[in-house]
Amino acid sequence: MSRLAIRTENFRLSFKLIEKLRLKSLEFEVIDVNKTVPSENIIWFSSPSEILTFPSIGTPIPVEVDNIDSAILSAIFQLKGSNASVSLVIGIDPGPYPGIAWLVDGAFCGILELTSIQDIIPNLLNLRRIADFENITIRVGDGAPLIRDRIINDCISRNWVVEQVDEKKTSSGLIRNNHSISALRIAANSGKKIWQLRDITPTEGDIKYIQTESRKKSKGEFTISKAVAILVAKGELSMEDALEQQGHSSSEK
Repeated sequence: MSRLAIRTENFRLSFKLIEKLRLKSLEFEVIDVNKTVPSENIIWFSSPSEILTFPSIGTPIPVEVDNIDSAILSAIFQLKGSNASVSLVIGIDPGPYPGIAWLVDGAFCGILELTSIQDIIPNLLNLRRIADFENITIRVGDGAPLIRDRIINDCISRNWVVEQVDEKKTSSGLIRNNHSISALRIAANSGKKIWQLRDITPTEGDIKYIQTESRKKSKGEFTISKAVAILVAKGELSMEDALEQQGHSSSEK
């Protein structure tokens, strides 16, 4: 039979978990985060960063001080041992190299670190097909506004349930650019539901960044124009197609 455990070095988080679990009269044990979980039947609470830093067997439930109640509900659901998965939550850390993490019925199941924004939707489609879920939620961090809004629009246009998560709650104490941990924290925290498509208006900084990237990817051969960079920023043209067009027009001159 499955049992509960706390596995974290975060004293405040551990204290709050102990307090809440005792209030609910739930039995649990405390496991040293540096030691392996002793049984596959243990459902253990840990912070997102510790789940990825100290992986082990069993069923990890990502938890932080702000979402203890929902994490405990997820653990109770896991204790019941339902054969059919009910919910899928996918967290996305937006940026040029996006991170994706997913939870099934509140338990951590996997992460991906992508090399392109274009890889997001194909991977989301694959994840949505892993089981016949009753509920699927896409949670997107609120950083990198241009990329964030493109992701949100791509999801809403497919009639998917989308939430925007405040990354201030998910990035404290993180090593910069740790996209997988950020994605897991985003997945574990509820956000504001988004109903409408976003207007995408790239800033001058966004355009210059894309032009710089085009110069890097073409190994200094050329820089795409501002007009083309705007199309890339809005997702109406891929960087590869933009470079091909630029190369073609340059060869004609």
